Amino acid sequence: MAYSGTTNQTKINVGQLIEYAFRESGKSSEEQTAQYIVAGKQALFYILQNLSNRGVNLWMLENKLIGTVKDQTVITLPEGTVDVREANWRYIVTPTISAALPASNPDSANLFDQDLSTFATSDPLDNWFGAGFTGGERIYQVGFNSYGVQTFNFVFETSSDGITWTVRKTLPAITLQDREWYYFTFDPTPEYNFFRVRETVAGTFSLRQLSFSYTQQDIPLSRLNRDDYWNLPNKQFESQRSLQYWFDRQITPQMYLWPIPDNDFQLFQLIIEKQLQDVGSLSNELYVPNRWIAAIQKMLSHQLSLQIPGVDQNRIVYLEDQANKWLAQAENEERDKSPIYYAPNISYYTR
Repeated sequence: MAYSGTTNQTKINVGQLIEYAFRESGKSSEEQTAQYIVAGKQALFYILQNLSNRGVNLWMLENKLIGTVKDQTVITLPEGTVDVREANWRYIVTPTISAALPASNPDSANLFDQDLSTFATSDPLDNWFGAGFTGGERIYQVGFNSYGVQTFNFVFETSSDGITWTVRKTLPAITLQDREWYYFTFDPTPEYNFFRVRETVAGTFSLRQLSFSYTQQDIPLSRLNRDDYWNLPNKQFESQRSLQYWFDRQITPQMYLWPIPDNDFQLFQLIIEKQLQDVGSLSNELYVPNRWIAAIQKMLSHQLSLQIPGVDQNRIVYLEDQANKWLAQAENEERDKSPIYYAPNISYYTR
């Protein structure tokens, strides 16, 4: 018997989902009109976005590193953030550099002086900034702070001799406001003597600070509700690390920190839950695991049957039952299958 010999190669696009929904509603492909195709895309968008109301979509969890500056009270979260699932204050260690690079740029040292009031601009012939370390260092994350509003197209590179460089990570285009931090992580490197970020598009770029660091400790933040946050007597209390946060679920969600940072170099590690991606064009695929495709198809068939005239009421009821059945199967399997441990705390009653 012959088998396909492939896995995960079958692709279902938006147009195929809508066409299937028409057939399942008892209509032929010839009865599809441009108006109904638009209705199908809209129904599909509603279905995808409503999945965020039913629980955590594990494939939409994203690890984010967010740097803050002194007295920053609010962290504005990325567009499409549904919730903050985990939040840590990250204690990082920034090793002392032996040389600011390139040596030909006299302002390179400004990037490592722990002062955001200074800055450095790259040279068109040496369109990069980096640092050297005596004896080598293992670096886990890199952060850079923008001078002015800029878009960066960086690659992160390492070297043992400062001459031959190896690309370790290519970053997407990143637009930052003035004094805004961006941090990124990568697989821990072996000990290298030289690290740098190199611009690949713009002729020059300017930074206020550049940080090569590793993680000493992640300390969880506790979550406050709105009343507890607003009842804090001193919301502008400063500290070398934040302890708590309130998640404000606005159209663009925000995190209110407490205490607020007392320096420009605090770092937070978040796991955020994001909305599902938009439907896009008919030729696009949905950004969902294949195990969810059937459930979404059944929900779309039901929703579209409500908009197409002439669909038998019994068929509509049947499609609704199928949608609920397939959705329940998909949701029941949306789990990480890790063991659960219960640790009751009765210290309040035994002291």
